[in-house]
Amino acid sequence: MARAADILYLGSVTIFVASGVSLATLGRPAIQIAAPSLLNAPGLDLFAHGIAKPLASLPQLYIQPQNPLMWALLITLWALLLLDGVGEFLDPADHGTRPAWHPLTLALAVGAVWPWLVGLHKPLATLGALLMLTAALSGAIRARGQRRPAPAFLAGWSLALGTATLATLIGAPLSLTTPQTAILAILPGAVIGMIAQERLDGSLGFSLAMIWAFCAVAISTMGSSPGVALAAIIGISGMGVVLVRAAT
Repeated sequence: MARAADILYLGSVTIFVASGVSLATLGRPAIQIAAPSLLNAPGLDLFAHGIAKPLASLPQLYIQPQNPLMWALLITLWALLLLDGVGEFLDPADHGTRPAWHPLTLALAVGAVWPWLVGLHKPLATLGALLMLTAALSGAIRARGQRRPAPAFLAGWSLALGTATLATLIGAPLSLTTPQTAILAILPGAVIGMIAQERLDGSLGFSLAMIWAFCAVAISTMGSSPGVALAAIIGISGMGVVLVRAAT
């Protein structure tokens, strides 16, 4: 049974990474280069004339990187998970009374599927994002003390992505602007992250992943939507505080 669990976990890691690589390289949506007010200019189709480009949604910024920093975040996540999966297969350390592989395998399996639904069925994609987030957090809490950075890093990334996906779903019917949607995603996400870090004790990968994600979002949108960048900076500040506390 223990060996089957290790194989199942490694398989879920492999599928998650393969799915993420495929989605990230299939073609990234371009960031809008014109001011939002110009997009509504009467008698002028800026998109048809190539003056403006569609603005990527918040979830797309995480799963289809727009800059090297977000690429580095994803590559680091994939590398940590692969190393963790191989490490658990070769030298299992996760067969205690509350094994972390159960929720982690679920998080990775769901995470391999739902990002493909972002542009097709937002409610279902949001449900998948929240399920991945819940399972990843549970796995990270169970993996405390095992000297495994991957579960905490996955949980931090999942929280940033999950709140962005939920905010996008909520913001659409309310006609929220992109900065307002970003605030709805990043600020509550940072508050949840600060609370979760207390449960994770010294698992610094959680806060590092969230800070890294917020930094990448700020850089991706600084030119086209300064409000998003400002919300990200506020989130970075909050997570920086708990990171310092956890480290000391």
